[in-house]
Amino acid sequence: MSSRVTFSTSGEHLEPLLDYGCSSWKTSSQRASDLYDFGVKLWRKGDLASIERQLAQSCTTEKFMVRRLDNTIVHITNPMFGIKKPIWQGAPTPNKIKKPKVTFQEYWHLVDHMPDGGPETYQCTYLVQWENRTLRNFEGPVQNVERLLELCQKRWQASATCEAFRSQFRKLLHEKEVTKIVCFGLGDMNSKPPEWWRTQNDSLPENAREPEISVIDGSLMHHAIAVTMADMVSVRAKEQDNAPRLLTQDPDYCDETKDIVIKMGFEVVGDYGAGGFAELTNECIVFSPFVSAPVKQIIADCARPVAIICAEHSDTMAYGSNGKPYADAESPRTKQMWKEYEQFEFPLKCEDGKLPGSLNQLVIHTRIK
Repeated sequence: MSSRVTFSTSGEHLEPLLDYGCSSWKTSSQRASDLYDFGVKLWRKGDLASIERQLAQSCTTEKFMVRRLDNTIVHITNPMFGIKKPIWQGAPTPNKIKKPKVTFQEYWHLVDHMPDGGPETYQCTYLVQWENRTLRNFEGPVQNVERLLELCQKRWQASATCEAFRSQFRKLLHEKEVTKIVCFGLGDMNSKPPEWWRTQNDSLPENAREPEISVIDGSLMHHAIAVTMADMVSVRAKEQDNAPRLLTQDPDYCDETKDIVIKMGFEVVGDYGAGGFAELTNECIVFSPFVSAPVKQIIADCARPVAIICAEHSDTMAYGSNGKPYADAESPRTKQMWKEYEQFEFPLKCEDGKLPGSLNQLVIHTRIK
């Protein structure tokens, strides 16, 4: 708190004026709220494509350029620029230890929940952070993951839930043009459990313990569902001689997983967590089961996809029990967007038992017009 000595117009000395309660955060959050209410977009596809390109050249880029909500430009220093043998690696090179990726500051971090960074970052809707992959590289990929994927695909394709989903998806496609399926956060198929999971699992009775590979069951299932959607769109597109694209963005993919999904027919986009959003159009379908980015809010600014399949949330749910905004929280703009969509439950069938992937938490939003 500071104070200033003030004087009247006649030069008379007045009581000190206190800056009590004033802060950079209060000023910034009010400014962000005003800009948002005025209709300023938090994200633009061109900016997201730009930061993706910059991070792809991080070994030779001295600084990264970021556009803030108020349209001003800031530059973020690249800590690995000019280092001959960096252990914090950015560009795609063998044995990379660290990689940069985009992290997002969504609506609630702009207007209500003060970000962790300094005042100069308060108006930034996206920033750059660095991820440590030392332990992950040391542990290596999951053994026989392609065989596990094959078994999961067969289980999914043979399930009554898959047949019900196909039926529902077929109705969704009726008289609507779909040029691509864009997936976000399907999960790395070579992830190994963190130490806390192993400790917790080991504390259970032997007959209640889960195998370590169970941590990738959801990822395997989500990829299998995406392929089913792509196959159905492809069948319809052949009649129109217009092959659709199947895209996937997950900055957590390791190189081994990328090789697998490419064999499955996916195009890997947004290696650094932003480029995939530049692919959003009104003719795409979005599949984002469980993500650590504000996908719904970005969609609300960038496009109106034919359908959005995502985790179910009340349109008034923004904060979790930890007092922090959800990674993919709803916002005033998403709440408005959902008025243009119909919502359906993911069609689970009880005879299949419990399929992996927390499918009971998914919902299907289809655009009304």
